[in-house]
Amino acid sequence: MTFTRTTARGALLTLLALLLTAGAASAAPVPQLVFPVLGQSTYIDDYGDARGQGGHQGNDIMAPRRALALAAEPGTVKFHTTSSRAGCMLYLDGKSGAEYLYIHLNNDLGRGNDNLGRCVPGVAYAKGLRSGAKVSAGEVIGYVGDSGDANGISPHLHFEVHPDGRAAVNPFRHLRKARRLLFAAQPGTTFTLALTGKVANAAGEDLQLTVDQVRQWPGGRKVKQAGQKVPVSVPETASIEGAAGLPAFPTLDLLTRGLPVTVWTEPAKVTFAAQLGTKGTLAASRVVVKP
Repeated sequence: MTFTRTTARGALLTLLALLLTAGAASAAPVPQLVFPVLGQSTYIDDYGDARGQGGHQGNDIMAPRRALALAAEPGTVKFHTTSSRAGCMLYLDGKSGAEYLYIHLNNDLGRGNDNLGRCVPGVAYAKGLRSGAKVSAGEVIGYVGDSGDANGISPHLHFEVHPDGRAAVNPFRHLRKARRLLFAAQPGTTFTLALTGKVANAAGEDLQLTVDQVRQWPGGRKVKQAGQKVPVSVPETASIEGAAGLPAFPTLDLLTRGLPVTVWTEPAKVTFAAQLGTKGTLAASRVVVKP
């Protein structure tokens, strides 16, 4: 009799294990993300590291105070403002079913750590954004800070990934594969960029830059970049201004690899492809070889 009860219990446990395994296997995969911080940033695989409240459930992305936090995929945002540990926090319920947590958003009004702001749009969250709003991939949803128990620590975004809204998984591999945007702007509006960097390749009308900084208009925002390679077409109408040692009217073929340049782009409509710097989306109006 005892043997029979033990066998039945074992069978039940086996069935439960199979069901749990099947449920985990059926979880929707996390799609390729947009990197959740615009511009230069650093991060390591610190998932699971010891913290006062337990294992670290995300990756900390170190970035300048008020760096733009971007939607990792299309979805719906929800504000969370009542956690003393998280500070100003945002949930992004992605279209794929994954949930993303953006923690320690900005609560400062000045250039330093003054804690004078509140968890409101324009300070922690993007200006004009409302809790419950639908957002597109790459849309600005918040600003990097040090609110909550990160107060006084270097500004950073604690970023978590929860497939199907379940337990957290390590974001590191998703961040490594994420697509990085050159700039952030409202789709359909008009933009112009100044791309500063070095020539990676130049031939015919095709110029490839290793970009160190992007300045965008309207607004004039400057964003440091981490050496992203960006293709730019240079039509015959574009001016190429040479420095010492180059002809008065240099051709693109004379721009050797490693040469520092700034490229001003022609005005164009904001598209997701243009934000990624996809080939064929950016055309130069002016190329200046820096001395």
